Amino acid sequence: MPSPPRDPPASPLMTALLDTLGSPPGLGLLPADRCAQALGLTCVTISARAGGHAPELIWSAPDDRLGTALEDVQFTLGEGPTLGCLRDGRTVTEPDLSRVAGSRWPTFLPEALQAGARALFALPLAIGAVRLGAFTGYRTRPGPLTLQQHLDMHTFIDTATFLLLALLPGADGRRDPATDLATLHRAEIHQATGMLAVRLHLPLDQALLLLRSHAYSTGRPILDLARDIIDHRNPPGLTGPT
Repeated sequence: MPSPPRDPPASPLMTALLDTLGSPPGLGLLPADRCAQALGLTCVTISARAGGHAPELIWSAPDDRLGTALEDVQFTLGEGPTLGCLRDGRTVTEPDLSRVAGSRWPTFLPEALQAGARALFALPLAIGAVRLGAFTGYRTRPGPLTLQQHLDMHTFIDTATFLLLALLPGADGRRDPATDLATLHRAEIHQATGMLAVRLHLPLDQALLLLRSHAYSTGRPILDLARDIIDHRNPPGLTGPT
């Protein structure tokens, strides 16, 4: 009787990386910088669906500037590969951003190129039709992935999907600390949104839209703007009655 087909083997580097997960495994135990190295990328991120709101960045390397900045740009602009991947459930593969039509991401693409990104790859983390999140990798040089990097990426995606599923509330109500509001990458943005909503007597969704619009129109990172609001350094245009 023939043996069932087996998945292609992961590279030794990816195998060693996944062996660090421990028991019980957790997404926070996976070093994002080593994952990026194994996949031949500059940086990697994972964003998760957050109810009906914009996706939350929940995993990246602590010293990653490029990936976190471009995820925040997408949060501000409302367009980009991570958002498209989550919306459509399709893989986004762009090995040379300089050759991408400007009409695809009219506002995100110039920001990505200016930040130094030259290639990107975004894949959904999904169980069937249920999309839990998205993995996005960026690279500062153009070029496609090798066959082994493709295989390693899909091995990692399968593992990351399992780990992300484990973060969802279970029967015992427990959650991984990485999903608590206090540890979210955009916790300060949520806090500033609440303060802005109170100050300007706005619903939360309108306050967030105002914050994002102001960040875009002034060219400031939304996280910097949020910190100004929290520290009561009220930016012009976002002040209310005193």
